Amino acid sequence: MPKRGGRVWFWRWRRNPLRRRSDIAEAWVGAAAAATLLLTVPVVGVVMAGFGERSALDQARGLHRTAAHLVEDAPTTPTRFRGTTDVSVRAAVRWTGPDGSSVTGEAKVPSGSGAGSPTTVWLDDTGRVRPTPPTPTQAASQGAALGATAATVAGLLVTGGWWTARKALDVRRRRQWERAWTDFDTDRGHRHA
Repeated sequence: MPKRGGRVWFWRWRRNPLRRRSDIAEAWVGAAAAATLLLTVPVVGVVMAGFGERSALDQARGLHRTAAHLVEDAPTTPTRFRGTTDVSVRAAVRWTGPDGSSVTGEAKVPSGSGAGSPTTVWLDDTGRVRPTPPTPTQAASQGAALGATAATVAGLLVTGGWWTARKALDVRRRRQWERAWTDFDTDRGHRHA
């Protein structure tokens, strides 16, 4: 029997008069959890990473870049949110529409830009200003983050299921031990009031 540090490996799988059904069930639950962690969790991560990257790249579909100029000076102090390094602000810009007319709208521009400064805006098919779509590198990063998160959540769910099953089996074993001790005491003539 292979031993390590005084423990016998795979004892739940061997014939043993002390082995209980709950020991066998625990071994199977552990094997199923390990197989799920090794096979399913990476697949979930890869699939969700691909989905996240495609979703980020789809944001650019139907958008086109247009050269624009600032109508007014952009504020010098960007609105900062915790954890962001965005130094752009919203300001009025003007561009030439598809029909040759002058169109004015509001877009994100670098803070402190002066009136007349050139900038680029992204427009949808209806001519509305849209946020700058992610680059392929940014899309890959977003996909990787989504994939890692999904794989972590899947792994936690599998591990939580395995832990819950083990706890339920432990409760069942405790009840079995209590019944066995009660039967043993009763057989020996000890009665409990």
